[in-house]
Amino acid sequence: MRVAAGLMGAALAVGALTFPAGAARAGSGAPGPSASALFSYTDPQITESSGIAASSFDDSFYTHNDSGDSARFFRVDAHGNTVAVYTLRGATNVDWEDMATGTDAAGHRVLYFGDIGDNDRKRNEIAVYRVPEPRGASSNVAWVRYRFAYPDGAHDAEALLVNPRDHRIYIATKTLLGSGELFEAPQSLSTTGVNLLVAVGTVPALTTSADFSPDGTRIVLLTYVGAFWSDAVGGTWKRFDVPLPHQAEAIAYARGGSSVLVGGEGTHSVVYETAAPSTPSASPRSTISPRPPPSQPPSPSPLAAARPSPGVPIGVVILLVVALLAVIGILALRWRRNR
Repeated sequence: MRVAAGLMGAALAVGALTFPAGAARAGSGAPGPSASALFSYTDPQITESSGIAASSFDDSFYTHNDSGDSARFFRVDAHGNTVAVYTLRGATNVDWEDMATGTDAAGHRVLYFGDIGDNDRKRNEIAVYRVPEPRGASSNVAWVRYRFAYPDGAHDAEALLVNPRDHRIYIATKTLLGSGELFEAPQSLSTTGVNLLVAVGTVPALTTSADFSPDGTRIVLLTYVGAFWSDAVGGTWKRFDVPLPHQAEAIAYARGGSSVLVGGEGTHSVVYETAAPSTPSASPRSTISPRPPPSQPPSPSPLAAARPSPGVPIGVVILLVVALLAVIGILALRWRRNR
């Protein structure tokens, strides 16, 4: 999502306050021992990579731009070089924010693209496009559009995920403060009417992308201040270390599921690969201990409201939050006037 630099900085500062102390430091932005830079996009047309997915057929990857581009996506090789561009002729890109892989009812490999962004929260409906997963030269691809509406009005959302076990679509909303919501689509989708989403859980603030593992047993989720994983829809979110590129916008499992890809926006942006959570080298950091021993106090929930750390007066925290909200309001107003 495009945001002014000042507004982004303020959002990150406020977002950090919505997580417990310590939790916000777990995803430091520096690659951990198991992380490495996989490639950089070489194509200057890829300016705002907002989603990523690993090919089911080979070692290539798919990505797409954020709003402002046409309804198209790119396939790049293991070095980040574009090898094909696929166009959804007749489709629109209001605000494509994320993508996912999956299969259709017949078992054919497909890709999903979430036209789900809504910065101003004014869209009556959003859409998800499904296309056959391509592997040839640049071409137009057939597509199916599913329209969705929230039960409680418009939301901004940047995370799309599809359960490989039952093909069900999920959309996670993006909030600046407090928890966002995870919405579930109907099992059977209409291609002519609007499909009503149902809230089934919560997600951390500033959620920008999410993905199911290839076997459907885990979910990874990316925010501007770190990454989380869960072993169930509506389950507990646990933090794990990932590199945080500039404006982290994309997370996905690599083919095979043993590692995770993380990317951000910007021309020639870097895609990182790191061990998937729950594998020994990933060292996932749960912010909720299942049942700690008596001598160890339980860690706070990543979705809990921010609490002042010991030694910081509550008045100072309140003043900081009020000041940051005022800055955000001013920057947002200027940004909208100058759009």
